[in-house]
Amino acid sequence: MDTPQKILIIGFPHCGTSILKSIIGHIEDVDEIYNETNAINKNSNKKFILGKCPDTKDSFFGEKYKDYIKIFIIRNPLFVFSSLNKRFNYRIPNHINFARYVNILKKFIKYKTEPEKNIYTITYEDLFKNNYYEFKKILNAIGFKYEDTIFDNNQYTNIIITGTKLVNHRPKNTNHGSYRTWQINQPFKLNNDISKIDLNENQIEEIVNNPYVLQIYPDIKSVF
Repeated sequence: MDTPQKILIIGFPHCGTSILKSIIGHIEDVDEIYNETNAINKNSNKKFILGKCPDTKDSFFGEKYKDYIKIFIIRNPLFVFSSLNKRFNYRIPNHINFARYVNILKKFIKYKTEPEKNIYTITYEDLFKNNYYEFKKILNAIGFKYEDTIFDNNQYTNIIITGTKLVNHRPKNTNHGSYRTWQINQPFKLNNDISKIDLNENQIEEIVNNPYVLQIYPDIKSVF
């Protein structure tokens, strides 16, 4: 049997790495690793092995990961940091602060503007446009065989943390494992609702005036 192709979804926390992995994990030929991982070391009798790491490391683009396919996702930071504010009660840890987001965004821009083999870039927002057109382009380029039913979360139970069960009500944000499990089992649709923006003035000023953010989200100021 051929060696399975390793696929790693990368990005930044709260940018859609989990839901992206879950949807691809619905494909029959995919062996999905549920918990976050920096490396894929398991064997499988399926064609693809899929993992995700929401912290994009420099090493992912080096020799150690040359045999991996990388899918690199980023999201509008207005919604990323509103979500992180809620997750951390407005005390976002330094290792996932806006400076870190910008550093990862710079890498995203590099590989978006100068594409390399087996590195695919997509924004969270583009996952959903035109009947998943941009998303499907990536799936087709990698060589997945799938039906459109993979986009219907009602037909699956997605797992994000091994041992964390799906509940039938919305848990509190602070109950992170249960909340994230509930969240990725909701309908697969764009969740950038303007009513969810919850940022202080300094955060807004920093985000909407950042030149790298403006390269990917040139209309970001129009939200306000």
